[in-house]
Amino acid sequence: MVHAGALPGAEWKPGAGNPIAVRLVHEMNTRAMSGLVSACGHLCDSPGVVWWIPWSPDLMRCASCASDVLLATRGTREDNRCDGCGRVVDRIRTGVLQAGAVVIILGLCNDCESER
Repeated sequence: MVHAGALPGAEWKPGAGNPIAVRLVHEMNTRAMSGLVSACGHLCDSPGVVWWIPWSPDLMRCASCASDVLLATRGTREDNRCDGCGRVVDRIRTGVLQAGAVVIILGLCNDCESER
């Protein structure tokens, strides 16, 4: 299994008090409960950690698939798009949130990261 800190650019864990982090967890839960999220073929029926990426919200991934999609976007314009406000900026602060057995991989601009 790939640990969150080993994923490209993982630097921080935004606090639960950050309203954007709270919104992203709510969005993931709402999508999942509405049946709008499917799982990659590597996830089995047994309990385990799954990975969710806000800019690709229709799929829960295994650690390997999450790592692959992050590596594929590294260095592209989308790699610098904020998951909070949608702006493309020079520097994105990447991080992870954990919501139960789901790890959410996200990137926020300085403005969104500092919003408290």
